[in-house]
Amino acid sequence: MLNKKMLLSVLIIGVVATVAGAGTWAAFSDSETSDGNTFTAGTLDLKLNGLDGITGFSIGDVAPNAQGTAGTITVKNAGTISGNLVVSSANIVEDENGMNDAEQAVDSTAADGELGSAITISIYDGATLLYQGPIAGLSDENLGTLAGAEEKTLTINYAVSDAGNEIQSDILEFDLEFTLNQ
Repeated sequence: MLNKKMLLSVLIIGVVATVAGAGTWAAFSDSETSDGNTFTAGTLDLKLNGLDGITGFSIGDVAPNAQGTAGTITVKNAGTISGNLVVSSANIVEDENGMNDAEQAVDSTAADGELGSAITISIYDGATLLYQGPIAGLSDENLGTLAGAEEKTLTINYAVSDAGNEIQSDILEFDLEFTLNQ
């Protein structure tokens, strides 16, 4: 019985010591709050010559082996994040625009013109060639990256092949659609 009392006493002393000791093992702590955290989405805002859209160029009296500069377009990312600039041709219309005797002698298609297959365009950023080929071949052609607030001046040149009378008086109309993608 004495052993049981002694064992119980030792056990009680151990529990009391453990509880008392646990209270003395406290550590310092502090906490703070970060208030007002926000995320704001960036923007892409493409401008052509400073505007949301522009009237294109008009080149008249082109002839076989003619070449020149059709125009320049300044493309600007007026947004805040970088984007990838691409260009495509759209709304291509080729019209015979009448047929004189010389054209009728070599061309039996009175509906669609042939000028589109005779013209190639080249798009340059300074001295760097970005695209060269037919207008109809422009489909999401990569023109590079524009950082936020960055602008580039693109020069568009044209060259007419050594086509014959089949292109006389033909008209080629088209749109260039520039798109800035993330």
